[in-house]
Formats: sequence, C-alpha cells, structure tokens
Amino acid sequence: MTDRLDRLAAKRPRTTAGGEGTGDDRPLSARQLTALVVARATSCAGFFAVLPYLGLWLVDSRGLSGADAGLVVGAAILANRAGGVLLVPLIHRLGLKASVGAGYLGAALAFAVLGAGLRLPAYGWLVVAALAGLSLAMATTAMKAQVAAFPPDQRLRGFSYLNMAVNAGSAVGPVIGGALLEWHAGWLPLAAAALDLVALAAVPALPGTWRGSEPPRQATDGADDSAEKGRGRWLPQRPFVAFSLLVCGTWVAYAQVFDVLPAYLGDTISTRDLGLVFTLNAVLVVALQVPVSALSRRVLNGPRAGFGLLCTAANVVLAAAVVLFAFGRTGGLGLLLAAMVLFTLSELVWSPLYDAQVGERRGNLSTTAAYALAGVAWGAAESAGAWLGTLLAVRPAEPGALSLAAAPYWGAAALALLTGLAMSWSGRRTTDRRTPADRTSADRTPDTPPSGHERNTHDVDMPARP
Repeated sequence: MTDRLDRLAAKRPRTTAGGEGTGDDRPLSARQLTALVVARATSCAGFFAVLPYLGLWLVDSRGLSGADAGLVVGAAILANRAGGVLLVPLIHRLGLKASVGAGYLGAALAFAVLGAGLRLPAYGWLVVAALAGLSLAMATTAMKAQVAAFPPDQRLRGFSYLNMAVNAGSAVGPVIGGALLEWHAGWLPLAAAALDLVALAAVPALPGTWRGSEPPRQATDGADDSAEKGRGRWLPQRPFVAFSLLVCGTWVAYAQVFDVLPAYLGDTISTRDLGLVFTLNAVLVVALQVPVSALSRRVLNGPRAGFGLLCTAANVVLAAAVVLFAFGRTGGLGLLLAAMVLFTLSELVWSPLYDAQVGERRGNLSTTAAYALAGVAWGAAESAGAWLGTLLAVRPAEPGALSLAAAPYWGAAALALLTGLAMSWSGRRTTDRRTPADRTSADRTPDTPPSGHERNTHDVDMPARP
C-alpha cells in the first residue's frame, strides 16, 4: 500500500500552501520577477517612509506623549517582525497569492486610517499601527513561501531579487518620509498607503493562482499516519530548529550595523556622512545582488556542494566588517565606507541563502509556518542584539575600539565566526562528496536543489489522498 501511494505521489504535481502546482518546473518569466520586485520594493518603501518618523509624527501631529508614541512604534515593529506566526492558519486558508494581496490591502487601509486626521487615544493608535505591521507580515510571509515553491534552480534567484527589492525600498522610503514630514506631515501615512496600493496592483502578475489549500481528506487506510502528519505541520523538527537558531549569530552582527551604529558613532560623524554610508549599502545591493547570486548558484552547483563554503565565507567577511565598524569612532569616513562594502558583500550572499534554506530544511512544517517561525527567531535575535548593543554603545566618554562601548562589535564578530563554522560543519554533513561523473542519473533527481540538500518531498499542504 505504501509503495503504491509513493508512486502515485511521485506522478502527481505538487501543490504549495497556496495551491499552486510546482511540478512543471517552468522558468519564471520576466513579468513575474518584475512583479515580485515591484511589490516588495514599494511595500518596503511605504513602511520605511513612516517607521523612522512615526514617533515624531505622533508627538507633533497627534499630540501623544513620548512614552505613548514609543509604545505605538514598538507595537508596529513587533507585529511586523513576529506577526506572521499568528496569521499562518489564515494564510493556509486563503492561499499564498491571495494572502499577499490581502496583506497589502490591509496595510493600505491601516495607513489610510493613520492619515485620516482622526483623534484617537494612545491605544487606538497602537491598534492601528499593529494592524499595519500584521498586514505587512502576512504579505511578506506569504511571498517568501511563494518564492520557496519556485523550481530548485530558481529559488535562490527569487530570494536574491527579494533582497534587492527590500534594500531599494528601505533606501527610498526614508527619503520620501523625510521630505513629506517637512513639506506636509499629514500626508506621510497616506503616501505609505499609496505605495501599498501600488504593491497590491502588482499582485495579479505574481506566480501561482488565487486558490487556497484544499482541506485534507480523511483516508480510510493509514488514518493515524495522516493525523500524525497533520500535527507535524505545526511542530518544527530538530534540523530546522538548529538551523534557525544557529544563524541568529549572523542577525546579532547585522543589528550592530543597522540598529546600533548611529548610536555608537554619536557625534563623531555627521548625519550626512552617516547617510552616505547606509546609502552605499542600498546602492551596492541593487547593483550587485543579481551577479553575486549567479556566482553563488555556480558554487552551489559545483562538484562539491558549496553551502557550507558560502556560509563560512559570508560570515568571515561579516565579522571583518563588524570589527572595522568598531574602529569607526576614530577611523573616519573612509574606514566606515570600506566596512560597509565588506558588510554588503556578505549580506549579498547570506541573506538570500538563508531564506532559501528555510524552505529546504522545514521538514514537516508547512512552508508558511517555517518562514513565520524563522522570522520570529531572527527578529528576536536582531532585537536582542540591538538592545544590548545600544545599551553598551552609548558611551561618549569611551572613544577607543577596545572600550566597553565597542564590546558589542567584538562579540558580534565572534558570533558571526562561530555561525560560519557551524554552517560549514552542517554543510559537510549533508554534502555528497562524489564528482558529477561518479553520480548516476538516479542520484540527480529533479527534487535535488542547487544547495546540495534534498528537496522536501512531502509538502504538508498537499491533500493526503489514497
């Protein structure tokens, strides 16, 4: 009976959480990739147009106290980082493509309410901001699950385009928000709503169909197995948990640059020069993400699977960049620019690679649940790194790179190196060491992704049919 079911499953096209078939392995069209980039970039631009200025806007335009405004901003960030976990059942029911659209529509409505000129109590603003964060979390989680359902040879490419779009949006958004805050502050949330509507308009061109997952049917034979698989879709397995926790070291190092660096540098560098440093990151990502990802795919497709090699190299470069940032108080603008170049080269490798690995290591988890849970772990690691780094870094009387203020950077560099070593060991354990000439045609199946890890062969969102 089991053999017959396996043969039927092998012949049947797979479906993802959104009900989209992935069995044809057709290449993605330029229209689909453009839609991914436009939707992700414009939604990120809308979010980052508001987030950096939300506290100031609530105090000046809506009369909130600083403490209340801080709670509202914190609610928006927390909902955006961790809210995907709460919405996994809804995403499963709606399907991936419909969830992306619903998320962008919800965010547009929430931002429109923010900019409608209402006078709400503090908890009212908190609820609206949290709804905006939840809506964007829903769209982001569903979109990552969409990309994870791409053919194996296109998955890393898809995540690379998403990373490029995120950086483009996060670079443009604060510029838009800053200009509107000075020109017409009341339009700030409305601009974010308009950008989310642009993202919503790109959703129909995304890959896949609008239908949601089919509810699992109860099988007469093997009912216990079906029930066990149903429970397994919510329980992360050890390889997924280990991977998600190990790469938290990378996110702690990331936080020291994007969340702590302005506080650490303090008055030692002008705001204009600091903006130049962060703009360099966004420009390099947009310019280099596609060629760097193509090079990464060549390494992954090599005779010896290169996942461990890539992760180790990326984290070594990240550690070097973080150490250079530790000297930023005395090293000048040139040193900071050099450090940002190294940091960006590292990010170009590990950011899309980690996203692709979540889909490949998810085990019995649904794709949507895997990305939601990984988002919580990585968001928590970044938040913890940002909190501890800021706590220690704000020490204007200690300018030296060996001072206590610089300790978070040295600690983060050590964590990045440990993460690279752990990923290298993990890659060696799962690597097929034979050369292509030694591999038979049976070894190279369509379900073997470029990273050298075997693709998940039991999509938990596929109905269990006899």
